[in-house]
Amino acid sequence: MLKRISLTLMALVVIVAGGLFATQKFLTPMSSDLSVVGQGTPTLVLAYENYSPDSGAALNQLNSLRHDYADQLRFVVADLGTPDGQAFARRHRLANGLALLLDGDGKPLKVARLSSDEASLRTQLEDKLALLNL
Repeated sequence: MLKRISLTLMALVVIVAGGLFATQKFLTPMSSDLSVVGQGTPTLVLAYENYSPDSGAALNQLNSLRHDYADQLRFVVADLGTPDGQAFARRHRLANGLALLLDGDGKPLKVARLSSDEASLRTQLEDKLALLNL
């Protein structure tokens, strides 16, 4: 009986560890390198405050679809817990949880609160990317 429980527990550990390993391949963190703004590719910058529910929800929304738009748009966070992120947010009047779309030259185009609905968020992104002729 003890051997059976031990084998079941070991199998569970292997399954959980394998699942965590497999998902890590797809869960790449969003960059906070703001130097990419204006380097030729349109960029969506999220003003992000660590431990904020609004920021966390917005980040989850972007993470759910950013790989689908990676060939057209860079996704970056302005980490409000760092001097660079704070300066960027002040310069563009971004509050926690707001996103700013910039063209390839770094010209600000639109500040918006991201939709909590994935379909609406995709529509928002596609509309803005259409304006950039992408």
